[in-house]
Amino acid sequence: MIHLNKIVKEKNNITCIAFVEDCKQGVQLSLNITTQELEEISLPQGYEWCTAHIWHAKQYLISLIGENIVPESRTIMWY
Repeated sequence: MIHLNKIVKEKNNITCIAFVEDCKQGVQLSLNITTQELEEISLPQGYEWCTAHIWHAKQYLISLIGENIVPESRTIMWY
């Protein structure tokens, strides 16, 4: 599970704060709309294994590219 908070779509970026699993420390994500790539991030200590979480968040942020209005937050779960 990953929770995205403070999702903001700007000119060329979609940004948010991501919280992986039960981690209290957020990770700043920034998706370049043109290249559809995330800026490099560093996962919190003990959560380095959560790379799949970031992939799911990236796919969701990409889905927002064509949207005029984006939600302020989103929880993504899979199994």
